[in-house]
Amino acid sequence: MSEIKFTSFTAEGDEVEIALPARYEVCETCEGRGQHVNRAIDGNGLSREDFDEDPDFEEAYFRGDYDVACEECKGRTTVLVVDEAACKAQGLQADLEAYYEMRREEASHQAECAAERRMGA
Repeated sequence: MSEIKFTSFTAEGDEVEIALPARYEVCETCEGRGQHVNRAIDGNGLSREDFDEDPDFEEAYFRGDYDVACEECKGRTTVLVVDEAACKAQGLQADLEAYYEMRREEASHQAECAAERRMGA
């Protein structure tokens, strides 16, 4: 059985490693293709005008010339995700909530770092 491990802290402040049951799911980033267009090419969006100005670029873009291995799944086409049903069946709701809290904190930290980079820090 696959599992996702993460570190959490007890009420006393002790660090503990928790393992949650996991399963593989089709990667949402590449939709199971294992690759996507390089974000440096279309990360800010493309318009019809971009293609009209350079028909060769349009052809290369849709042919896949700018594709790279998926940043999320590293080309595997699937990603490991927490199996919520298995967690609930095994009575791991508290650990599951700790996992989601850790993910929220991580996302908040990443957003803060991105904002600082935009400000020139």
